[in-house]
Amino acid sequence: MKISNFFLVVFFCLGINLHSFSQKSLNDYSYVVISEQFEFQTEKDKYQLNSLTKFLFNKYGFHAFFNAEVPENVKRCEGLWVDAEGTPGFIITKIQLVLRDCHGNEVYRTKFGKSKIKDYKEAYYESMRDAFEEFIAMDIQQKELENNLQTSLKITASDPPMYSLTTANFPNSTYTSYTYSSQNFLLRKTATGYSLYLEKTGANNDLLLKGKITIKDVSIIFYDSQQNKLKAEFDEFNNLIIGEGTHKVTYKYQN
Repeated sequence: MKISNFFLVVFFCLGINLHSFSQKSLNDYSYVVISEQFEFQTEKDKYQLNSLTKFLFNKYGFHAFFNAEVPENVKRCEGLWVDAEGTPGFIITKIQLVLRDCHGNEVYRTKFGKSKIKDYKEAYYESMRDAFEEFIAMDIQQKELENNLQTSLKITASDPPMYSLTTANFPNSTYTSYTYSSQNFLLRKTATGYSLYLEKTGANNDLLLKGKITIKDVSIIFYDSQQNKLKAEFDEFNNLIIGEGTHKVTYKYQN
């Protein structure tokens, strides 16, 4: 009995060490590249599953891209390539994520995410989110990519100055989380600024676009869904502030 307990302790410790090693390894990479068509799919991004996968990687600490989106100045072997193995079924749908390095070596494999939902799209979504539970627990924070935002700014003289442009407080991550009025928001970095989304179940990829932030020469401008133009800024605490006076709204930064 004592020998059995000893081996259980050894295997438990080995499991912890292997898990810690995987976490450290994933943190050491700079980005992940998501396959646009997994092996079990009959077409690219079927059910928008690949787009959801990319979104979830970005949300949980990775810098995720499709192959055509990978920045030109990054080193290939600083990235990981993501594929998914799936078994759709009438009773249970399963999805497992596999991450490989630039040499094709397997770096990490998740558990099988599972769903009993009958609708294929909903089943794939639930299975994918279930598989991501491991990454959530790891609290991944990949190394920052070089910030190329400044090189992509477009100058438009016709726009009036809004808040002064202070790039030091700009979010560097592809996705940044905020809260306002007990609701969760995501800010996605784009070529010309950012897009602000409300996390809402039932919306496309559970995200509802609230507006876009455009960065131009000496101004930061927020356009809401009705194309109304508002002032915007990022303060020294990385909070996002939109509007002014009594109409000012502060989205609290979540680190």
